[in-house]
Amino acid sequence: MQNLNNKKKYKIAIVAPVPFYYHVPLYQKLAESSAIDLTVYYCSDETIHGIDVEKTYNTKGNFCKNGDLLLGYKSKFLKNYSFRPSYLHWPDGLINFGVWQEIKNARYDAVVLQSWTNLSWWLAFIACLIYKTPVLFMTDSNISSEASKSGFKKFIKTVLLQYFLFNNAKGFLTSGLSNEEFYKFYGVSESKMSRLYFSWGYEKILLKTKELKLKREEIRKSLNVDKDDIVILYVGRLAKEKNPDILLNAFSKINKKNVKLFFVGDGPLRKEIEQKIKNLRTKNVSILGFQSRDNVLIFYALADILVLPSNAETWGIVVNEAMCFGLPVILSDKVGAGADMVKDNCNGFIFESKNVNSLTDKLEEFLSLPQEKASLFSKRSKEIIEDWVNKIDPVIQIKNILNK
Repeated sequence: MQNLNNKKKYKIAIVAPVPFYYHVPLYQKLAESSAIDLTVYYCSDETIHGIDVEKTYNTKGNFCKNGDLLLGYKSKFLKNYSFRPSYLHWPDGLINFGVWQEIKNARYDAVVLQSWTNLSWWLAFIACLIYKTPVLFMTDSNISSEASKSGFKKFIKTVLLQYFLFNNAKGFLTSGLSNEEFYKFYGVSESKMSRLYFSWGYEKILLKTKELKLKREEIRKSLNVDKDDIVILYVGRLAKEKNPDILLNAFSKINKKNVKLFFVGDGPLRKEIEQKIKNLRTKNVSILGFQSRDNVLIFYALADILVLPSNAETWGIVVNEAMCFGLPVILSDKVGAGADMVKDNCNGFIFESKNVNSLTDKLEEFLSLPQEKASLFSKRSKEIIEDWVNKIDPVIQIKNILNK
């Protein structure tokens, strides 16, 4: 690797499951650099056709316009030979044999892998070993669920991850503190880590906030939200691991007429939640279904706080997005973003996962804040995300780790 320092460009490949809207701005930023020759290999085109939305949200739709996901960088879709093709199925949902030949022929300075849960990642990793291509991992796996795994699962993961994959990797592009603790748990030294955020593109959202904030009163009025109402917002799939029902249970315990709860999302639990709303006779709750990214921004603009009560959440992209609008946040202690984005009793609160009383207490604590302190929470959220956006140069981080 010594001669790498003398090259004008680093030839980098990223092997990604699908085009994710929150990764594309990173690829575009890397492609703009004169120091990076980037190619992104995709193992599936599900997000292009909205197939993942149908599978995970039980509805039709797309997060954003299809063409936007492929603009501004080189990409290639690899043929998937799986009998049940989907990045949502593991370990056999992605079987892209072509990744081997791509790595063999292109002779990259480094290959970035975004997971290890499907066969394609293992094919890519072994190809890199054989053709002596440095591997960098870029995931958002976090430490929160590792301690609760059974002894057998820990043993298998330790053998596969610590002693094989991680031991033979050049470096790790980490998404935050919880991600770094995950790697340390499996024996990775800090010297092999370089911070590189898992999601990008917040500059555009921050600009959009100015426009939408001016329309806040108009937006709230269109959704029957009065000026003095407090809107609690949930954004995401209505699915078991997201635990939206605990938020509904906590909300039902709050006896305040001017507080409303908006669920923005869809999924397998929707009918169950709708029935629960009827059973609890809970008022001021709205389920607004799946929304495109542009439409979701509207709900951030009208809301007063975001709650993410997940039982398992590697990061929680909605946290970053909501903070662009200055929203305070309440997160469960299983949400990976919490360690980096939430300062308890400063711009939000952390509650104990699956504990409805803990969440209820945090909601009531927020709702009882004097207006001046609530405004300070909002200001701090905005400051934290703006600092986050400006802190990291991905090109420098990749170059640093390759030159170690």
